[in-house]
Amino acid sequence: MNQLVATEVKPAVQYWFAQLELGFKGAENRTVLEHRKHHGPVRVQKMLWPEKTGVCHAIIVHPPAGIAGGDHLTFQMSAEQAAHALVTTPGAGKWYKTNQKQAFQHIDITVKDASIFEWLPQETMLFNGAHANSETRVILEDAASFIGWDMLVLGRQARHETFIEGSYQNRFQLYRNNKLLVTDRLSFSGNDRWLSSCLGMNGHAVMASFWAVPPEKFRSKFYLDQQIDQIRELIMRMDIKVTLTLLDDVVTARYLGDDVRQCHDAFAAIRAKLRRDWFDLDEEFPRIWRT
Repeated sequence: MNQLVATEVKPAVQYWFAQLELGFKGAENRTVLEHRKHHGPVRVQKMLWPEKTGVCHAIIVHPPAGIAGGDHLTFQMSAEQAAHALVTTPGAGKWYKTNQKQAFQHIDITVKDASIFEWLPQETMLFNGAHANSETRVILEDAASFIGWDMLVLGRQARHETFIEGSYQNRFQLYRNNKLLVTDRLSFSGNDRWLSSCLGMNGHAVMASFWAVPPEKFRSKFYLDQQIDQIRELIMRMDIKVTLTLLDDVVTARYLGDDVRQCHDAFAAIRAKLRRDWFDLDEEFPRIWRT
């Protein structure tokens, strides 16, 4: 006799896709958002023009306020025709506990001509139990400039949460004219030895990176060496432990500690100096940071 054996059919993993496309271009007196397209719960909240040169400040929002298991977010942003765009977020991003499901975020930034792009998201919190995969790729044409940062907070500090289960994969790549200038990759899992090792996080909860590419006329090694020395003096006066490095003509900074506000202050001070020296602009914080 043939016997029928019941088997459990597991449903396929369902991914929730969301995508936002933004295209900035330089107009007569200011930068404008020429292209905007979205799919899913990602939006541009508003655009502001608070600066004398018409820099466009754009605020992007993800109403769920965090990325959950099965989410797949993509941001594609570009600037051309001598545009100057600044894109930020209204609050901390979050990678939620995912119950073993993977979550993904892809950020692609293309900067053409002599355009300037500032990517200044607020910090990202990695909840215990998250399985997060993040990738950022910045592609510059020869005359383009870029300032950006990434701040990672392990666990919810108010709850003294630590990252004991889950995984995190992050990759940052910076290109100019199809030449790779910087690649930065980070991979760890919950309770990873790297989190407590003196060669890694050393028990700290906050790690952050800053990158800046100057306009062509400020790319000489002599000039940038002097600028790095000036920034070091500035950071020493602030008494914040930030490490500065010059990778070819890319200004980079690293923070490792436990106070994300302190990190934000240090990176904002570096950005303010570079803006004054490179673009003759004040620091001009995005207005949303003050609310």
